[in-house]
Amino acid sequence: MDCEAEVLWSEKVFVAFPQNHALKGKAEIDWCDIEGEQFIASEMVPGSEVSDCLVQRLAVRGRRPDVRLCKLDRHNLLSLVGLGRGLTLTSQATTVSTIPGVIYRPIDGEILSFSAVWSPRNDNPALRRLLSMARQMSAAAS
Repeated sequence: MDCEAEVLWSEKVFVAFPQNHALKGKAEIDWCDIEGEQFIASEMVPGSEVSDCLVQRLAVRGRRPDVRLCKLDRHNLLSLVGLGRGLTLTSQATTVSTIPGVIYRPIDGEILSFSAVWSPRNDNPALRRLLSMARQMSAAAS
């Protein structure tokens, strides 16, 4: 099935870690900086994507990163980060949230794109209005 797709916006990927972490002084984090760390991710969306990203970027010599899945939403997961239970990945939009004990640093070169995907056969006027609004908002944010 053919689909149309359009990237609407992109954000940097950040690592969230406790404010007393050894990497707090770095402006940007490299993947090699966080090898061997313990990570936590939500069992809810986008937890599996976070876990998959960590495995893809950090699996070395047959050793998988330590990723623990928790039955928590994003806000509560970040509270666990602040308590020193592990690191997690998040998008740039999340970094505006102030969570006690949590600091955010961008991962060098990691960008997360947000896209719309739809069927070209869909001539629903609501879809066309949604795409038009999303394009306008994306352009205004640039």
